[in-house]
Amino acid sequence: MFNFGSLQKFGKSLMVPVALLPAAGILLGIGAALTGPLADFITILQNDSVEAIGSGMTTIGLSIFQNLPVIFALGVAIGLTGGSGIAALGALLGYIIMNTTISLALGITPEMAEGAGEYGMALGIPTLETGVLGGIVVGLLAVWVYNRFKRFQPPEVLGFFAGDRSVGIVMVFTSMILAFVVMLIWPPVQTGIDAVANVIASDATNPLYIGLYGFLERVLIPTGLHHIWYAPFLWTSLGGTVDVGGQMVSGDQYIFLAQIAEGVDVTAGRFMAGKFPVIMFGLVGAALAMYRQADKQNRPVVKGMLIAAAGTAFLTGITEPIEFTFLFVAPVLFVIHALLAGISFAVAFMLDVQLGWAGGSGLIDFILVNALPGTNNWWMNLVMGAIFFFVYYYIFSFAIKKWDLATPGRGGQEAKLYTRKDYNKKKENESSEEVATSASKKKKSKDAYRETAKDILVALGGKENVEYVDACFTRLRVTVKDPKQIDEPYLKALGAAGVMKYDKNIQAVFGGKSDLYKNEINDIINKSA
Repeated sequence: MFNFGSLQKFGKSLMVPVALLPAAGILLGIGAALTGPLADFITILQNDSVEAIGSGMTTIGLSIFQNLPVIFALGVAIGLTGGSGIAALGALLGYIIMNTTISLALGITPEMAEGAGEYGMALGIPTLETGVLGGIVVGLLAVWVYNRFKRFQPPEVLGFFAGDRSVGIVMVFTSMILAFVVMLIWPPVQTGIDAVANVIASDATNPLYIGLYGFLERVLIPTGLHHIWYAPFLWTSLGGTVDVGGQMVSGDQYIFLAQIAEGVDVTAGRFMAGKFPVIMFGLVGAALAMYRQADKQNRPVVKGMLIAAAGTAFLTGITEPIEFTFLFVAPVLFVIHALLAGISFAVAFMLDVQLGWAGGSGLIDFILVNALPGTNNWWMNLVMGAIFFFVYYYIFSFAIKKWDLATPGRGGQEAKLYTRKDYNKKKENESSEEVATSASKKKKSKDAYRETAKDILVALGGKENVEYVDACFTRLRVTVKDPKQIDEPYLKALGAAGVMKYDKNIQAVFGGKSDLYKNEINDIINKSA
């Protein structure tokens, strides 16, 4: 049975394959630029060698998206088992066997896979077109088999198949069973998905649907479940199905990048375009508003913090640092932000703006996979962005003054909620000089991450209280035995922009350092075990 903690882990596991997409996007963007509009203006690019290189980069980048189902099968298995290679191999084996069984049972031929949208090719196997969802299901099956049989103890005569070695054997037979289940339930499931897609992914879609999608994509961020929300729209037929170069392609992001690679007019992007004006420009306006509303004596400190947070969003599309900056001190601003994001998605759709991303909706992706390849109306991001910058600035300024919100550096609110110095004074009664000396030594130490990880482990209640530690791009995700032992102020003193608790599941926002802390904490726990 799935509980909230399981959903968080599942959402995080989806980020394993997603982490590969920026590389594919860079290859696609540069490849399309070398063979597209950029080559029309730069003479040196107009030769066979450059064209061959550009074409090769495009093909390599697109190959990642063409194999997303098996990548997701492997990613889910790796993410939900803490990096088990056996589970990943089981997922790969299961994906091959499931699709081979389907192919044989239904008599699907390569010709049938080329001529009908309900069939497709998976690792060269003609089969049902289950796409990313099929890969995810196989990955989940591999996780179940691994957890169930990794400690399997057969009779002594079959001792070779004990433990991990039993996983592959079991996956062979369970994948065959899964194939028959898929053959039975997939056609009605696909019919339902197509019916929904015909409403939300057609040219006659009500803009309110797109706006609601954008609103929920933002509002789910504090829970960490936004990955589960947007995945079906970007990588399954729920985001639309289009013929690109004679091949049926499903999913808004996959369609977008396939159209770039093919050099045809881009018609996709409805589930991505609305993010760019908000992330690149709107949040910069919000940061400026918070800076202008901070108390004058605190503005120098607030300025540095907000420039770093807004700059991260603008360049890379990673928004959690600035979103959590006001989420935890003035939640109403986060609600306003989510509503404005929904409006941006709806407006971008109504204006027929086609923008897409590979790794994030920041400047890097805007240039590489939109401006350089020359997607339709890519320049509209600059127009919408300028408008949303001022909208965010004035609405945030009005809300902060109207409701006297304690944004960073305003009304006694510190730019950072807690400092190590403050915490140590409260807990240990140490002098400020001793704390400053200790902090300085830690910063200079080569083992700074490890030392901070030790402190984080203490704040989590110690290794005895920790059951599971993982991380995504910006959050440390922990399952504990007793949530009452969590020292939230200490976590914030150690640099967490925010701490969220859901029963025994804890999320601490440490930004880009989260994965480093995860590795260090797991090393500490494993070495002391």
